[in-house]
Amino acid sequence: MKILNTITVVLLSLFLITSCQKELNFEGTSSGSLKTDALGTDCLPSEVVGYYQIDSALNGPISGNYIEVHVNVTYPGEYTIKTDTVNGYYFIGTGTFGSIGVDSVRLYGYGRPLTPGINTFMVSYNNTTCFLDVEVNDGGSSTNAVYTLGGNGSTCTGAVLTGTYMESLSTTSNNTASLDITVASGGDYSLSTPVVNGVSFSSTGSLTTGNTDVILTATGTPTTAGTFNYTVSGAGTFCTFSVTYEPLAAPATFVFTGAPTDCSGATLSGTYTAGVATSQSNTANININVSTTGSYSVSTNQVNGVTFQSTGLINTAGNQTLVLYAVGIPAIAGTFNYTISGGGSSCIFSVTYEAVVTNFITCDIDGVFTTFNFGSTAGLDNSAGPSILSIDGSSSSATPDPSISLQVIKSSGGSVTAGSYNVNQLATGIAVSCDYFDASSMNFTALTDVQNQNQNPAFTITITSITATRCIGTFEGPVKDSQGNTKIITQGVFNVPVQ
Repeated sequence: MKILNTITVVLLSLFLITSCQKELNFEGTSSGSLKTDALGTDCLPSEVVGYYQIDSALNGPISGNYIEVHVNVTYPGEYTIKTDTVNGYYFIGTGTFGSIGVDSVRLYGYGRPLTPGINTFMVSYNNTTCFLDVEVNDGGSSTNAVYTLGGNGSTCTGAVLTGTYMESLSTTSNNTASLDITVASGGDYSLSTPVVNGVSFSSTGSLTTGNTDVILTATGTPTTAGTFNYTVSGAGTFCTFSVTYEPLAAPATFVFTGAPTDCSGATLSGTYTAGVATSQSNTANININVSTTGSYSVSTNQVNGVTFQSTGLINTAGNQTLVLYAVGIPAIAGTFNYTISGGGSSCIFSVTYEAVVTNFITCDIDGVFTTFNFGSTAGLDNSAGPSILSIDGSSSSATPDPSISLQVIKSSGGSVTAGSYNVNQLATGIAVSCDYFDASSMNFTALTDVQNQNQNPAFTITITSITATRCIGTFEGPVKDSQGNTKIITQGVFNVPVQ
């Protein structure tokens, strides 16, 4: 830890704060752009998942609150996609794009919504932005959404099917039906159809207020060819859509590229995290050489709780790519091998599942996204005198700087608790400081100054949640070096263990 600024030294001279190291790293090397509507403003397509309620903590994949956006990838590689902080919470997603083209990404929520209402977030990636809305509900309101399906009581409007529908060919997560829906009040929803011709459609999750679409996923194996009607219902609304199943085509014959060892040129899309259910964005692209066209059904063995599978119709011979969809919930982090079989051939590809990211400190410094995730911890000392909260982290395990240290000191009135603290609150017994050390170990500081209690803007640290084991919050404001040179910290967020 660096030598603290003058006021902090005075207030903390009787206290020792320590922290431990925990390595995390976010970096992005891919390129591309966020998909938007025709006006270039709203994220399109996009999805908001989870129920958002005031004073209810969002803890990333653990709580299951996330938004999903689409990216046009022009160069594969690692990515970090994030939003600004609004109403005490934000979203961030990291991972690797395995190939060029359109891909979907989950951004998990962190923080704690402070007030009810609709919050508009700006999503940023690779110098592109788009916007989407998240609705936060009052703590006393119902968690059930109020909505009406398009075409209520008759034919579903806006119905769009994806995937191949063929008798005796098992459905996968790519077999979906998208339907119009109007949401009067956000919250949880559940929609389903009866089993018809061996197949049913269903969807559960959360909805936000407005006109949108809802995606139902098919489950089962169709028994016969023909056209069948499906009635989807939920929360007192229903409509009907139809699905036509084609007669089963003769099986295709093909060879996996690289068979019978490694699948040559195999690429993965989506983020793979232990304990987080896979979605339609989790795919494996496998190269094949087709000698005879026809129907196909391929799958892998189940490993670490996940299976990859794909069914459909191959219409042309020669070299091409099959898209396999992951199904399941990864049990643990690590790298696992999958053997895919079908068409009289097999090959092997591997998938690496990351551990759930929970500990981090990030911010923009003069507009540059910066992480302090090494040794990202908090210390809370209430042993005597003032209550002292210190939050520390570094950008690298190899060098001590860049680094950051945030402090909130409460001289009376009990422990530091959830709330907003800034450098102009000395009259209420509050002192706040921030020490940012750049790569050259130059110190930029913000601190409570007894001679200036009208700093504008005031450096602010907001604690959205603090327990005996974890501290979550945000921070922002200007910091200056000894010569008066200023850096502006914005969109600062932290989610760290209390040691």
